[in-house]
Amino acid sequence: MPEQIRPDSPLLSIVIPVCNEQDCVDELLRRVRDVLAGLECEHEIIFVDDGSTDDTLARIEGHADTDERVRYISFSRNFGHQMALSAGVDHARGDAVISLDGDLQHPPELIAELVKHWREGKDVVYTVRTSSEGHAVKETFAKAFYWILRKLTGVDVPTGGADFRLLDRKAADALRSCDEHFLFVRGLVPWMGFNREAVPYHADARYAGDTKYVPSRMLRFALDGIFSFSIVPLRLISLLGAITVGLGILYGVYSLSIRLLSDTAVSGWTSLVIVILVFSGTQLLSLGILSEYVGRIYEEVKKRPRYIVAQKSPTVVSRGPREESS
Repeated sequence: MPEQIRPDSPLLSIVIPVCNEQDCVDELLRRVRDVLAGLECEHEIIFVDDGSTDDTLARIEGHADTDERVRYISFSRNFGHQMALSAGVDHARGDAVISLDGDLQHPPELIAELVKHWREGKDVVYTVRTSSEGHAVKETFAKAFYWILRKLTGVDVPTGGADFRLLDRKAADALRSCDEHFLFVRGLVPWMGFNREAVPYHADARYAGDTKYVPSRMLRFALDGIFSFSIVPLRLISLLGAITVGLGILYGVYSLSIRLLSDTAVSGWTSLVIVILVFSGTQLLSLGILSEYVGRIYEEVKKRPRYIVAQKSPTVVSRGPREESS
């Protein structure tokens, strides 16, 4: 058995981003409390309300009024799951920070195993989804995306990775230091390094409500992962340009040879249209890729806060300069 190198009675911070999860809050909190009751740890449970329009915040406030260990941060509007996750880490005070989603697809009972590996010396304990209820098509696209991401970035982002993980305090502080507007936490955590351990889990169906990851949001999430971690698309522009120029030269040589060495006239309209379409398509594709990078630079240089806090429970305390506008 490895030697225990963590505090005997550590403080655990449980970070839970939520958005319109009023029907999940009570059950989620009950299960999290049941798990924490069996651990020899102090704890705080931080809900981050990402601009909910239902009674999610009211439910959380009710629990916070009766239990000072339940805390909340409420955004002024919806800023996105990754920003909510970042806000929770920014305000977490624990020796270890555990994040999980509020829809109960991440089983809270796994917290005990995450803490066990942390006590044995792991700095990052992340979960890997091995199966889930339904969503076969989504799983197929996810596997393809993570394969492409690993090839483009060189970062070992695990297939089936999730935002259900434990970060040691030094890993959480390292994540807070990544001051980026376009956050892709699933890529940042393996990029940081540290001593890591994977824990497999089965994702249950949502306890209640509808998924917030509609196809358009999933596409933005995928683009953030690729463009935030790789300049390979920019290099592909050069490769695409070289291929297009090469094909153009070959076609030019072919056309010239036909003109000089035979009496056959080169067909004009078809070849002209093909050349125009190929070159214009290449240019538009290149501009699209460049626009993604330029747009992200534009957003970064404005230095706007990642999120704006509309209200928070009195017991939530900032850990330093990364607290955003309120």
